[in-house]
Amino acid sequence: MAVYEAERVLARIGLYYAISGQLVRLVPKDGSYQCEVINNQTLYVLLSELIEWQVKTFKGEWETCNPPQRIVNALLHNQDRKYLKTLKGIASQPYLHNRSFVTTAGFNAESCIYAAFDASDYADLASVTVEDAKFCLMQLKAELAEFAFETPEDQSAALAAILTAVLRPALLLAPAFNINATMSGSGKSYLAKILALFATPLPPYVTSYPTKAEEASKVILAMLMEKPAVILFDDMQTDWKAFGAINKALTSPTTTERVLGSSRTATASTNCLFLGTGNNVVPVKDMRRRVVTIRLAPKSDAASLRKFEHDPHKKIARFRSTFVRLALTIVQAFLLHGKRDETITPIGSYEEWSELCREPFIWLGEPDPASSLISQVKDNSDNEAHGMFLQEWRKVYFDEAVTVRELVSVPHNHSSAKTPLLEIIQELPVTERGNVNPHMMGHYLKRHRGVHVNGLRIEDGKSSERKAWRVLTDDE
Repeated sequence: MAVYEAERVLARIGLYYAISGQLVRLVPKDGSYQCEVINNQTLYVLLSELIEWQVKTFKGEWETCNPPQRIVNALLHNQDRKYLKTLKGIASQPYLHNRSFVTTAGFNAESCIYAAFDASDYADLASVTVEDAKFCLMQLKAELAEFAFETPEDQSAALAAILTAVLRPALLLAPAFNINATMSGSGKSYLAKILALFATPLPPYVTSYPTKAEEASKVILAMLMEKPAVILFDDMQTDWKAFGAINKALTSPTTTERVLGSSRTATASTNCLFLGTGNNVVPVKDMRRRVVTIRLAPKSDAASLRKFEHDPHKKIARFRSTFVRLALTIVQAFLLHGKRDETITPIGSYEEWSELCREPFIWLGEPDPASSLISQVKDNSDNEAHGMFLQEWRKVYFDEAVTVRELVSVPHNHSSAKTPLLEIIQELPVTERGNVNPHMMGHYLKRHRGVHVNGLRIEDGKSSERKAWRVLTDDE
């Protein structure tokens, strides 16, 4: 069949693969490879160059022709690939597969990862010692010495981000890293670029953090389909909001969303390092358990005028394989000689990441890199806000069933209408352009139905008109 023969020609080249049904190619760039989705026009030209196409004339003779458009379309959109392999990721350094480092460059049929590196740069990883790991830790800490980390735990979190960057192509899941600071010019973006270098020699995919759930669904998938090693939300102007698409990208090996500008859906692997930078930006809601915060706190009022004398970014970029090897040595030493600490706080969804990127530093005597994530999970500020909401609701309506419309307007025939109920509602995640959105309010009530806070809870109410709600005590 002509379609499969054309597919076989592409597969033999070794740079053409399939991702969620889409045809992609690997383009050499700056010592690594960049993934590009192939469009109709590009494939048409490729098939014209790679294959001689012929058609039989009405005289029964064969003559050269251009590729038939039906072949181009079938090759682009065929869901059943016979020769092209599925690509899950690109690694610019050795990666773990079945708890052993793959040090051979090229495509690995078992892991479905394409490795782009010089194997000679990573020889003899199998024989590292504990002393090697300690020396490598000292070297990595020296490159971070000029950053004004707020606490030793923050420096440890940055070290864990380095290991995450190196191992991310084969890690099932990994948290995002929030590089937070008290002021501009503290080195947030500079640190992010250094961390990205441990994942790839290519620049990170820099973008803005989504502002709406629909935007997040389409943008996240579009980015992941390009297989970037790093996605950087630089200079965030908002907190890490819990959009469904980002939640899935951080706690699921794959994500399925609608393709941007199309009605069809596609599935992409999420093995990408997510970084974000911002001043006093924090993860909220469900993102608290998905993001590790690295906080910088320069003591100078003129932090933006400070210069990094050592220029670690330039040094690491020039000798990247040497510094990546430092990180790999720490992981390998832990796998060979380390002992897991069963007393540390477990982190749901990120067990593998915890073992490979967090525990090696605890084993070497460093503070827990996940301290910020654990503190964020324990933060009960959401419950406090919800508890105040329930208390004021109860004051106004007692156990009366009310509709969403009544709740957001607080009818004046209630004697307690001057209570701060409306002000509290405005502080909940139910506003849009400064106004309470009834649909969002209804969704909030549905999500919090039956949640007990300070002896109160929301339950269904009886109403002859629309869906109604009421607040009850634990005894009711």
